[in-house]
Amino acid sequence: MFWSRKSAAPPPPPVTLAPKTFEPLDAFRENFPLAGTVALDRCPVCGGSEIGRLWQLPQSHLGAPTYLNSPGSPFHDFYLDYLPLLKVPQQIFVFDICRFCHSVFRNPKDDDQASYANDTSKVEAFKSQGTGSFTGIANLCEKRFPRSTRTVVDAACGAGQALAILRERHPELQLMGLELSRPSVDFMGSIGISAAAADLDLDELDSIVAPGTVDFILFYEAFEHVRQPVTVLKKLVRMLRRGGRLHFTAQYYGPESSLQVRVGEPIYIDRHGLDWVVSQLDADIHDLTVNIKFRVTLQKR
Repeated sequence: MFWSRKSAAPPPPPVTLAPKTFEPLDAFRENFPLAGTVALDRCPVCGGSEIGRLWQLPQSHLGAPTYLNSPGSPFHDFYLDYLPLLKVPQQIFVFDICRFCHSVFRNPKDDDQASYANDTSKVEAFKSQGTGSFTGIANLCEKRFPRSTRTVVDAACGAGQALAILRERHPELQLMGLELSRPSVDFMGSIGISAAAADLDLDELDSIVAPGTVDFILFYEAFEHVRQPVTVLKKLVRMLRRGGRLHFTAQYYGPESSLQVRVGEPIYIDRHGLDWVVSQLDADIHDLTVNIKFRVTLQKR
């Protein structure tokens, strides 16, 4: 067998940046206002205090989702609702990076929880579009159910679309939705799906779902939207029985991802960060898919 002795080309030397002579986001705040209302002094993932500015992105809201048309690519049909347009005024979105866990996060960020509590968009989507777009999520859950699954929780479940599909396919399952939006919880109750209003960050969840009683938990498209994702994951793992599984997604940056940064996704992690997150949990990785997101299935020890 032939082994090449060639080594990779060394990286170019670092460029020394000229010192700033003024702060443009202050001097031109009328034309380029800073987006976000909550300033963070620590990383939302690990709590580290060594954080610094990485990205400064101009973005304009498009008014309606624009879908990427790239058949065969992993980001085909993904939507964008912001793009950098040559117009003013134009908001500037700033992302910091954590020196310890490498998480990239919006800072300042929006107060998502304030808007989610009364959000009706998921109910409206369920009524107008049905559950078709959640078929893939339901299929994914079924493939990752541990043996003898009886109890399934969907945390940050929207209006219960995935649960509605699972109920139709598996009427014997005990299903529960946890959701911050009160209109969504009320809607799920009206169609016979058990649901509870819960702030996953702040609420004590043991009284809603007893520890050690759940076979499978879905936490989809929510890691980046809670205040402290590791705190939430610990609460969810606590619900699982030994051998139970939790599937979650997280916005990913690294070699396998080429999707544009979307300012509505306020946290991105790399593999170093994912490994740190998992190290904080009483669970191991059972299955991992990496493309434009991390798609992680954990199994409780």
